This record gives sequence, C-alpha cells and structure tokens, in this order.
Amino acid sequence: MDRWSLVIVLLAVIAVLIGFSLEGGSIAALWNGPAALIVFGGGIFATLVQLPSAHYRPFLALLSWLIAPPRYSLDTLLSKLMACGNALRRDGPLALEKVASSEQDPVLRKALMLLADGNDAGALESSLLLELKSRAQRDEELVGVLDNFAGYLPTLGIVGAVLGLMQVLSSIKQPDVLAAGIATAFVATFYGVASANLIVIPLANTLRQRLAVRNRYYEAMMLGIVDLRNGTNPMALHYRLQGIVL
Repeated sequence: MDRWSLVIVLLAVIAVLIGFSLEGGSIAALWNGPAALIVFGGGIFATLVQLPSAHYRPFLALLSWLIAPPRYSLDTLLSKLMACGNALRRDGPLALEKVASSEQDPVLRKALMLLADGNDAGALESSLLLELKSRAQRDEELVGVLDNFAGYLPTLGIVGAVLGLMQVLSSIKQPDVLAAGIATAFVATFYGVASANLIVIPLANTLRQRLAVRNRYYEAMMLGIVDLRNGTNPMALHYRLQGIVL
C-alpha cells in the first residue's frame, strides 16, 4: 500500500515540532483538549453540513486512496483492449458481452457493453465522455470538501484563541496566571493554521494528483474503445496509446 504521502506529512509535522523544541518550547505545552475540540470538532461538523449524506460513502472511499490508492496500469489496459479487439474481429460484437461480464472496472464494463450493443462511434464517444465528465465533477466536489475543511480550520483556530483570551482576561489581576493563559490560548491558532497547511491541503492535492492519473487512464480507455468501434487494428491501437503517460 502507498503510504508515502502520509509519511511525508508526518515528517513535516515532526519538523515543526522539533523546530519548536529547539526554540526552547515544550512539546507538552502544545496539547490542549478544549482547543482541539473547538478547532477539529467545529471544523468537521461545519464541513459535513455541506456534504450530502449520499456522498459520505464515496468521500470515505476517496480518503482511503491516501492509504491504498488504486493502481492504474496502461500496460494492463492495452492488454485488455487488444484482447477485446481480437475477440471483436474474430467472433463479432456478441463476444464482448462475455468479456464485459467478467470485467471489474465499471467504466470499462459499460464501454464494452455499449460496444457490444452496436452503438456508432459518435454515440459511443458521447456516452463515455458524459460518464467520465460526471465522475470527474463528483470527485472534484468530494476533494472540495477537504478544501472547505482547510478553510475552516484557521478561522476556528482564531475563534478558539479569542475564547481562550476571554477566559484568561477574567484572571487579569493575577499576572502569572495571565501570562500562562495567553500562551495556552494561542494553541488553538496553532492547531488551525498548522493542520490546514501541513496536513489537509497537502493531502487534498495528493488526491487531485491521483484523480488526474485515473482520468488520463479513462481517457486512454475511451480512445481505445472508440478506435475498436472504428475497426482499428489492435496492434495499431497498442502503438497509438503507448505514448500516454499516467
């Protein structure tokens, strides 16, 4: 499983903590339960308000890509397309129905069924384009949830700091308590700014990069299916798509 992105994020957080420690700060001083509740609890719920319940499962599935991203291999796709092309030239469109029934990728399975049904190249291409565009838009909306979360975190960090300062100012007649309380109050601001810029934004961009790979894979698949419909030789199709970089 590809956990490299999570490792890099962890190293970034560790670098900040080490820098804080080298400046003479205490790591233990950065822990504040109420501040964490305000920033992360408030940020999560404010974000979920904008996410339809029907998107919860797709969103969690997308987040799982940060740990175990799907693998998209152009070589595997070319092998499948060549096998489909040979079956089509040898046994006709009905041979693709058997291939489609055993295909795990829902987009490729749909494309093969459309090809087996005898759709012309224009109709086939428009159907696949609509499918890919719809998926890309939905996935961008799901990644946008992380963008919203990253936007709320620094703001809620300021809210947490203000609330902490309000509490601290009630002890203004006790200078020692006041100084310690001000330092603690700003922990919420640290939580908000650090988590947004060191964790959420980098992970959102990582997901976008992986979605871009998937989109190029599906675009190559669409080109291949349309070429098969147009009667392109499977070997010629192989050489045509070989230059696509995922």
